[in-house]
Amino acid sequence: MKYRTYELLAAEDQTAGAGTKTIDIGGSQPISRIVIQWIITKSVSYMMSYCHKDITKIELVDGSDVLHSLDGGQNQALCIYDRRVQTMNHGQYIGANSQRSMYGIDFGRFLHDPLLAFDPTKFKNPQLKITYDEDVSDTGNTANTLAVWAECFDEKQISPIGFLSAKNFESWSLSAAGAYHYVDLPTDRIIRKMLIQGYRSAYEPWYQVIGARLSEDNDKRVPFDWNLETYHQLRKGMDMPIKEDVVTQLEATDRALYLTPTNYWAGLVFQASDADGFIGVPYCGRGGYFLKNGSNASEANGIAHGWLPNHCFQFPFGDQQDIDDWYDVRALNNLRLRLLSGSGTSGNVDTILQQLRLY
Repeated sequence: MKYRTYELLAAEDQTAGAGTKTIDIGGSQPISRIVIQWIITKSVSYMMSYCHKDITKIELVDGSDVLHSLDGGQNQALCIYDRRVQTMNHGQYIGANSQRSMYGIDFGRFLHDPLLAFDPTKFKNPQLKITYDEDVSDTGNTANTLAVWAECFDEKQISPIGFLSAKNFESWSLSAAGAYHYVDLPTDRIIRKMLIQGYRSAYEPWYQVIGARLSEDNDKRVPFDWNLETYHQLRKGMDMPIKEDVVTQLEATDRALYLTPTNYWAGLVFQASDADGFIGVPYCGRGGYFLKNGSNASEANGIAHGWLPNHCFQFPFGDQQDIDDWYDVRALNNLRLRLLSGSGTSGNVDTILQQLRLY
């Protein structure tokens, strides 16, 4: 076989509450992708927060050298944009059933990219660290399961030139509307993609950050200067929409669901499984927050539709499949991102970079 999948961590229940699982990355075969699965057992048929809030950080480290560092929502958003998939969640939200969400680290432009892959032999002691808190999306949960796989090269021999490294470069805690914030970006490595996340639960991302302006060498060149709500509307002609299955139990009261699409007009449509069942969605999907109610305690199948996974805008630099077309910033003296807060006075604005790290 040219490729194989092997277990880095067999499915196991982690310590109750919060903790960090550390997994050694050994072997000599290059890894194209790491796949992470997180499962909790639902205590109720609704949600207290987003699935990805259970995963507070995913890191790949080599001693003090950080090779990948994102929280669960940022990690999912990057995977969704890079892979052009529609969701990373299974979408089952029924009491006593499994709520399943997926995460991953893509080291190449695509699965089994022969040029970009993670070679463990280039490092001394690579480790994957997954920090979790099992009772955020469902505060009544008391059981979890974590499993991790590696998609690697087997009989196919490759000589990768490097791998894609993604990190949350800077986080800005909002305190005022209409405020400017400056981020001095690194110029040591080629940048493939940038995400800007405007996070506040149940609010669209441009409520937190409405403007983004990138400038080189003290405004010698300005690659972009965007109103982010306008930018989001234009990207609808380029990006994949989010479509997420939702299966839940109905109750005769408003109950919350927190889902992946976070634009203002995200929608959720249900069909009750009982012939005489009634289901209502009395609140739009602003920021991925939906309310649902119904009758007869029946189950319902639904589809959520929208954009901007987990409050993230993406800024791809160049042809994403052509390494030579990415944003080579190494000759610049400085690279500055100027952010403008929206109407919100709380929440976070995070700047995520995906860089090419050469061996």
